[in-house]
Amino acid sequence: MTPTDRPLPEPRDPDPDDPIAPDALVLTAAFEDPLDERRPWLERYDPVDALEVPGAETPVYVTDSGIAVTTTGIGKSDAATTVTAVLASPGLDLESAYIVSCGIAGSSPETTALGSVAIADAVVDWDRKHRWDRRSDAAVTDSVSEASNDERPIDLLAYRPRDYVHRPEDGVVDCALEAARAVDLREDADARDYQREYPNAPDSGPTIERGTTVCGDEFWHGPRYAREVQWLCDQYGVAPYVTTQMEDAATATALERFGLRERYVSVRAVSNYDRAAPGQSVEESFDGNPASLALGIENAARVGGAVVSELVATDPLEIRTSDAG
Repeated sequence: MTPTDRPLPEPRDPDPDDPIAPDALVLTAAFEDPLDERRPWLERYDPVDALEVPGAETPVYVTDSGIAVTTTGIGKSDAATTVTAVLASPGLDLESAYIVSCGIAGSSPETTALGSVAIADAVVDWDRKHRWDRRSDAAVTDSVSEASNDERPIDLLAYRPRDYVHRPEDGVVDCALEAARAVDLREDADARDYQREYPNAPDSGPTIERGTTVCGDEFWHGPRYAREVQWLCDQYGVAPYVTTQMEDAATATALERFGLRERYVSVRAVSNYDRAAPGQSVEESFDGNPASLALGIENAARVGGAVVSELVATDPLEIRTSDAG
């Protein structure tokens, strides 16, 4: 990946009389090192315009190939705010656009190799649940040391008009998966060495996966919480989970409110594992390591670019055909 010396376009106010109509909108979460998921998109595509959308995290950059790229910010509230602002902007017309979340994620070491990329066919909202303190003395003490070994401290939300799972359109997921499987994923020796510190991790390089992504605002880490995540996915019938991240349920909800969720696909690369390796503390293992982080950002962009190109080229939902008719 070669950094570009081209300056980015100066952001301007959107023009409601001449809205930009991109073929795809790419949403990354972060734009600052070491989590800069946006950088490879702006390096590989040529930004020719930029819109300063009120309420968005950063400008919306528009490339010479008709792709719009912006960052949502980290977490569900930032993602929902940015996506809503972009969708509501009179200077952007997304009626013929596919929407792709693309970035890094965590995973279980028992699931897949570092640097692997997953296309989500289910997006679970981790935060919509009950968390119980079932100790008999809960009313008289709040001592953490006295907590019981409760086997199930969480439960499904009692008021649940629907399951809090977004299921992307099969046609869009299938199209994205076909494109992803044709991508040459990067491998990294340092990331592979770090992966070997986990005895239950695969002895392989990165792969393409399809499965459930779990979205939550909580920075959880460790096998106890991984079991809870797995339990919630079991209850929704979408286990096992493949990746975990912090934006996609909010993005899907905002798109649903604007009637565009069927255009959505999530592309997430594994940059770290959701628990410590033997001999590590949870703090040491939380972010993976620099090699696995860089590998995840690179492979997410490689696959994301292929997915965007395939969706635009094949238009699996025939959204441009229907608009023309």
